[in-house]
Amino acid sequence: MSAIDLLSLFRRELELCKVQPGEVMAVLSGPNTRPDYIEAFVAAGQQLGAEVFHLHLPQPVASGRQTPTTAQGALWGVTPLTGHRSGIEILKKAGLLVDLVGLLHSPEQLEIQKAGTRVLMVVEPPDILARMLARPDSRARVEAAGRKIAAASELRITSPAGTELTYKLGQYSRSPILQYGYTDQPGRWDHFPGAFAYTWPNEGQSEGTIVLRPGDIIFPFKEFVRSEVRITVQKGFITDIAGGFDAEHLSHFMAAWNDPDAYAMAHIGWGLDEMALWNGISLINKESAIGQDGRAFYGNVLWSTGPNTDVGGTRMTPAHLDLVLKGASLYLDGEPMVLDGDIIPDDQKVKRSRA
Repeated sequence: MSAIDLLSLFRRELELCKVQPGEVMAVLSGPNTRPDYIEAFVAAGQQLGAEVFHLHLPQPVASGRQTPTTAQGALWGVTPLTGHRSGIEILKKAGLLVDLVGLLHSPEQLEIQKAGTRVLMVVEPPDILARMLARPDSRARVEAAGRKIAAASELRITSPAGTELTYKLGQYSRSPILQYGYTDQPGRWDHFPGAFAYTWPNEGQSEGTIVLRPGDIIFPFKEFVRSEVRITVQKGFITDIAGGFDAEHLSHFMAAWNDPDAYAMAHIGWGLDEMALWNGISLINKESAIGQDGRAFYGNVLWSTGPNTDVGGTRMTPAHLDLVLKGASLYLDGEPMVLDGDIIPDDQKVKRSRA
């Protein structure tokens, strides 16, 4: 994508975020940030009349902490901003923070949001950003899903492979996390691009079995499952992972953290982006993309493990998995939201053939 095209794309995104003349806008970059993204966002903000500043954070060598790229995606919550008090205070003064580092699941991001700063994370390659730019109905579709989540007391997922898992809701679900690719409300976070809705279950109240089958996706591996994996969940934690190579691979990854919270059930929801591609991970460079296609494609069921600080919980573990089921079903209080990979409710319906 040319510099002119990138500038135009980022201006359209900032317009969705309602950047206003005179508003303070921050662009945060780190050791692995694309220089063209920095330049294009700064220029786009200036074109809209914002007072733009750019904060670049170097790799924190002195502390020795590991800060991989968000494309690697295997250590969420630890960033170049971790413990950087002056940087946090500066960013809290912005109306909009364009996060090119990936602050997600970090206490620093939550503190910045509480100050009223809206936060937009942008780490995907240009072609994915352009294809998945929010459509006119993206927000309405996601907010409709959010209303369903907020009213429910139980979420259940099933699949033809044998998945049968129930989550009790209420502790965190009254304010579900809604992503539609832009943020125009004080203190709100979003990720450009992607459209999906999710929540967290009550602590210790998830029970059942999840069966991964070929075609499902494991993040941060950014790989399709090739053989069946049977995962047992009891009292909100994974207690067993059985199967062939994929199960062994997954078990080894989780055990390496040496952290019981790595096995906790975290967010659960479904994809609502009709422009996202199920097979998108086949087309990406794993070091330049985090895989929003796989996380957001229309009709997926996505469940995760690890941290819950985004909704006020206390698990700050950096160990985080997103696992995507294709062709599964998700029910709220017995009402199907997704049925065998198809979105059901009329207020979310967008006609689309199955991938």
